[in-house]
Amino acid sequence: MIKLNEHKEPQHSVTSQRYLTPNKVTVFMSQHLGSPAELIVKPGDEILRGQIIAKTTGFVSANVHSPVTGKVLKVEYAKHPILKHAEAVIIGPDYTKPRVNFKPKDTIKFSKEEILNIIKESGIVGMGGATFPTHVKLMPKSPVDTLIINGSECEPYLATDCRVMLEYTNEILKGVEILAKLLDVKTVIFGIAENKPRAIKLFEETIENGKYDFPLVKIAELNAGYPQGGEKQLINIVTKRKVPPRGLPMDVGCVVHNVGTCLAVYDAVYKGKPFIERLVTFCGDALKEPKNVWVTIGTNLKELFDSNILEFKTAPKKIICGGPMMGIALDSLDYPIIKGSGGFVFLSHDEAEVPETPCLSCSRCVDVCPMNLLPNEFVRAVKAGEYELLEDMNLIDCMECGCCVYSCPAKIPVVHYVRMGKQFLRNHAVKEKK
Repeated sequence: MIKLNEHKEPQHSVTSQRYLTPNKVTVFMSQHLGSPAELIVKPGDEILRGQIIAKTTGFVSANVHSPVTGKVLKVEYAKHPILKHAEAVIIGPDYTKPRVNFKPKDTIKFSKEEILNIIKESGIVGMGGATFPTHVKLMPKSPVDTLIINGSECEPYLATDCRVMLEYTNEILKGVEILAKLLDVKTVIFGIAENKPRAIKLFEETIENGKYDFPLVKIAELNAGYPQGGEKQLINIVTKRKVPPRGLPMDVGCVVHNVGTCLAVYDAVYKGKPFIERLVTFCGDALKEPKNVWVTIGTNLKELFDSNILEFKTAPKKIICGGPMMGIALDSLDYPIIKGSGGFVFLSHDEAEVPETPCLSCSRCVDVCPMNLLPNEFVRAVKAGEYELLEDMNLIDCMECGCCVYSCPAKIPVVHYVRMGKQFLRNHAVKEKK
């Protein structure tokens, strides 16, 4: 664990805003971990808000819905904040038509199978950053006894988890009820960082005074260290169980879900609302005013500035999709919001990172690695083209947390080289299958 300058004020304290009427939306088929969804609409089609426009193509995949009522303008490969370019549907909203309102559901009548199907059909993915399809995590292949709700939000700058915990406490807890029922767990643990005292107190009081159908409930107040929000780190902190190398949480009887995911589950099951909008943090010293904004999936980042929802104080030197530790730098504002867009950080020249210099062989990256890996050796192997060594060094276990980069006096972008190595291993695996 390392201690970072959090830069979370005033994002933690300011009530969220809304911008849900974009001029155009760009909706990708791949906004989740796993196989891209398969497009089922074409240019010229009239579609409704919440309508499925792309269906799952495998076990690990997620449906995609139209976030607006309107017309499909075109299908093209558009700029994607993570994948660079990916297939997308461009939709022109029609706000003259009645707004589609989703109908509340009588959940008492639902079986576990029906609830699980609702979650699957709604296209919900993990909102902690990994975007793993939620329904898949609700069908573990090994028995689980513990459900862990992740309210750590340890990335600097980002504050969406904090805001949803403060603004949607009851809804999150009702979502947790659903998850606990589906998994049939014995214990529910809420892991909330100590830098969110209002959220901790609110959850304690609401659980005590409310009538929630939980098994044994614990609230773990976490030290505000990084990267304790990672699944494996959080499991170890709150249960003392250790996920084995290349293992999964279910291997130690646990499932972890983010608080934002719990809210999305509530919306889907109780309100019939698919995953078509999300809360996003916009922050950084280049912005005039940091904000948390509910945004329609597919809204272009540039439109938020054109509409004066966001304003620059100074021209940004760097734009990061995600947090500064695990996020990806963007080359412009011309990118849409996707399901995994937890935040965007706009940094001035003074805050942007300095250029890479040669490795000093100080091993600080090794000392801070939460997975006990050898980041310096990953970099050396990738630079030397010795990719065959990476699998033996358990590169796949790297969670790309960025602790190594933060601690490196030479400012070597270790995570960049890790991603290059992982891409090689993925390509190699594909060739092996052929």
